[in-house]
Amino acid sequence: MKEALEARIKDDKEFAKSQRWKYDDNAWKHSWEGAQLSELYKKWGAPTRSFADGDGGQVAVYENVSVYSGGSYTPGYIETAINGFGQTVITDQKNAKDTRWTKVYVRETTVYTNRNGLITKVDEHYK
Repeated sequence: MKEALEARIKDDKEFAKSQRWKYDDNAWKHSWEGAQLSELYKKWGAPTRSFADGDGGQVAVYENVSVYSGGSYTPGYIETAINGFGQTVITDQKNAKDTRWTKVYVRETTVYTNRNGLITKVDEHYK
């Protein structure tokens, strides 16, 4: 049992090491530095917007919008009954219940290039 546990720990450690680059924020950003902007376009497609930086370079901005929502809506209602005189009377009233919510996250990735079209910096932030 001890050997099996040690083997599992070793395997898990190696797997975690091989996957760590996915979670290192700076690794993927730096991996694009020095590449041509046209290579990025081939991988990511057209940017949301792009413009000249005033120094012969280019700035390309990619926006990724994520929308999350949940909750529910239950309409209100009135319960009625007919009394002994044939009249309709209100016996109970339930208010509407609205627990709906929405969150919008925008991840903006900005790519800077020099006058030769080489990527010099990749920046990312959330709005």
